[in-house]
Amino acid sequence: MHYLIIGNSAAGVAAARAVRRADPAGKITIVGDEPYPYYARVLTSYYLGGLVPRERLWLAGEEWYSEQRIQLITGRRATAIDVQRRLVTLDDGTELYYDRLLIATGAAPQQIDVPGSNLAGVFTLRTLDDAAAIRKFARPGGQAVVVGGGLVGIKAAEGLHARGLKVRLVVSSGRLLSQALDDTGAELVRRAMAAAGFTIHLREDVIALEGHEKVTGVVLRSGAAVPADVVVVGKGVRPNVDFLQGSGIEVDRGVLVDYYLATSIPGIYAAGDVAKAYDRAWQNRRLNAIWGNAVEQGRLAGLNMAGHQTAYRGGIGQNSLVVNGLGVISGGIVNPPGEGYEVVTRLDEKRSCYRKAVLRGRRLVGMVAVGPPLGAGGFQSLIGREVKEKYIASFLDGSFTWAMVGR
Repeated sequence: MHYLIIGNSAAGVAAARAVRRADPAGKITIVGDEPYPYYARVLTSYYLGGLVPRERLWLAGEEWYSEQRIQLITGRRATAIDVQRRLVTLDDGTELYYDRLLIATGAAPQQIDVPGSNLAGVFTLRTLDDAAAIRKFARPGGQAVVVGGGLVGIKAAEGLHARGLKVRLVVSSGRLLSQALDDTGAELVRRAMAAAGFTIHLREDVIALEGHEKVTGVVLRSGAAVPADVVVVGKGVRPNVDFLQGSGIEVDRGVLVDYYLATSIPGIYAAGDVAKAYDRAWQNRRLNAIWGNAVEQGRLAGLNMAGHQTAYRGGIGQNSLVVNGLGVISGGIVNPPGEGYEVVTRLDEKRSCYRKAVLRGRRLVGMVAVGPPLGAGGFQSLIGREVKEKYIASFLDGSFTWAMVGR
């Protein structure tokens, strides 16, 4: 049995580990588009800021692949899949046969299409090479502009700030973390970032980048022009699915998978940021580009590829970060789209503490915790389940513990 895995990050490596445990004799090949073994992409902003050294990014060295009898092909991308012949074509023309195939190609950063976007000094932050390139431009005391106020943008801003730059965020929506927080929680985060020295432009867009060969400034829709030695675009990501055109694999922004992470073509699975899988808060398929979801999906996809039928209970959109000492945890449906939801909140502005629970009937579907994290992680894990009133009350006052569940 030949297991072919396209993608050498969280989902792909988790799948390979699961396959090897389930099938010690099977042949495993992993294809990665970067020239490196498995590393922690979630730490690239910390590497950018000098908070984590390069050597701490590695999660598996070349010796691990050898020990696990995994063939690793680096620096190559898949360009096509022939599902009839069970062949994957790479960008150098190589054709790889498979018995079971996992699509774990992840997602690519969204770009901005404005005059000057091709100038030197304009980046996205997704990979180790991105972070290394930004470090060369991001000199302490310089001016940085981050385009986007989501998790990617804020992490990039924090990395640049830690590196000693003056950082501006340009955010098109009316609040930071618009997908992860509501207005109240986002305002607490904005205050914390402002207190740390960030300049934040809400309801604003970049319409042009200025400079000759290298970026020197940013023009905003309001007409303001601000200096910039480096610009980082953090406008979210899009799944890497272009190479699937004509394959017959069903795609709706991401690769559609069932409860077993199987695609519409027998023998082919998908996991991670590229997969549109079951979301237990929304109770339908959604894209959740989260490292933890990718690891879990990859693990289960690997087991299923090896014949151990194991259902995926579903993931959720979730966020966790610390901004100038202010903790932020959120998950599920934080901004209900219509009627039928119950929202319970508690706010202590003096302590910059805010908590929110979103319910649909007795089922917890979303939560927000800004401030001390007491009990927030455990409460988040209840999303998708029916919860008792005492769980909600204890979450709001910070006394929730997992030991309460089942009493």
